Amino acid sequence: MASAIIAGITSQSNPYRIPMSAIILYDKSPEKTVEYQKLGARIALSEAQAAEMGDCVFLCVKPQNFPEVLPCFNNISRVDSKLFVTIAAGISMKTVSDATHGAAVVRVLPNTPIFVGRGVSAICATQNVSDEDFNFICNIFESSGSVLAVDESQMNRIIGVTSSSPAYVFAFIRAIYEGAVAQGLVKSPETPEGIDEKLILNSICDMIIGSAELMKTSDMTPNEQIKRVASKGGTTEQALLELERYSFEEGIISAMKKCTQRADELGNK
Repeated sequence: MASAIIAGITSQSNPYRIPMSAIILYDKSPEKTVEYQKLGARIALSEAQAAEMGDCVFLCVKPQNFPEVLPCFNNISRVDSKLFVTIAAGISMKTVSDATHGAAVVRVLPNTPIFVGRGVSAICATQNVSDEDFNFICNIFESSGSVLAVDESQMNRIIGVTSSSPAYVFAFIRAIYEGAVAQGLVKSPETPEGIDEKLILNSICDMIIGSAELMKTSDMTPNEQIKRVASKGGTTEQALLELERYSFEEGIISAMKKCTQRADELGNK
């Protein structure tokens, strides 16, 4: 995710674009910064040094690593004048602000489609974040997709809607693909007359992209779109009845609740 953010910061299409030479990186695995150093980025020797050298600090670490990372900022100079950006699920802005002596904090929940410029990033900020700084962070993520401004009280619940949900979509793609394999549609030693695996996967993805675009550009509800496809007594109706038998929608709703529950747990550690 850090690499996608760097791409957004340095993107030619970003009106707030900054040069690679203005970026300071630290990673506990030094090999991950080698390519960026070749492009002109400066490499810090520690988390504290990176924060000391920079004005805007992106915390691109897993939530379970925050207890070891946040104390690194306790003694750096002017820490309260810096802007901290966290992308960790479940970690509140107050947690970061308290560890940085009241510094301004922006919390962002991006998702993996940011890598192809189609991400969705939920975002919120502490009251001491200036409009200019907030717009700067929004612009970084808008260069790789869209931004959804929410209240922090909604952040843990939005994870299951925009951040973790690409995994549900990938699981859905996998299930449709496996269904094609089960029916002998995919080329294999057993079914040499089948369709190439990549063509099948691409077609599934195109179907999902097209369906989403149809939903997005229409004034129809999901139920109305379903009715357009599922004629009485037809093939789609049978498929939907089978999904209902396996509690497809209930499973998704339950998964989203579990996602929020885990985010709450991570924030309380």
